[in-house]
Amino acid sequence: MQSSLEDLKAAGTAVISDVFDSLQLTPPVLDNSLRPVGAASSFAGPAYTITGESVHFTGGDRAKLAAIDAMPAGVVALWASADAKGVCCFGDLLASAMRARRCIAAVVDGGVRDTAFLQGLGMPVIARYQTPAQGVGRWRVTASEVVVQVRGALEEWLSVAPGDIVVGDADGQIVVPQHLLTEVTAKVIEWSRTETGARADITAGLPLLVALEKYGHL
Repeated sequence: MQSSLEDLKAAGTAVISDVFDSLQLTPPVLDNSLRPVGAASSFAGPAYTITGESVHFTGGDRAKLAAIDAMPAGVVALWASADAKGVCCFGDLLASAMRARRCIAAVVDGGVRDTAFLQGLGMPVIARYQTPAQGVGRWRVTASEVVVQVRGALEEWLSVAPGDIVVGDADGQIVVPQHLLTEVTAKVIEWSRTETGARADITAGLPLLVALEKYGHL
């Protein structure tokens, strides 16, 4: 799988999206309101899914801590807040714990806090919003490593299963379901080679309409 991850990361989300279009599948792009905390970084890894609910409760959120403690290395932590408003899923301490477990990125369909710290953490964090309000007492984790629902860009909701590949870069984030990984990766490699050739020809002055005839897409 590692070579596939490297190929997907190198190609980027735009090429992956185009490949889904070529397969006549709606590209599973995450909602456009998700933004990097700090500078954008490229990443690709299997999803470690976490979901929760907005509810008033007392005491700590032990399920959240347990989910992070169980997080393996090399994953993208995908947090599905179920449209929680105004509260964070995690801040500096829990992000530090994820980083210590060698999580490669966190994508949060919800809020985070302690953003000045997160910017220097060395682990990409993508979030829908930033807030000073903690989630304890207001939002809690209900499950991890289950199929989760997150907001999509081209579809209202996307279903993401544990192990689906999440790829992110400056253009956004996209999901490659496990059952499509081999097919999509092969086409991504082919598409990237074609695009490299087209870019070189266009830079050298080849008319766009001629390039379209030569390469079949631009």
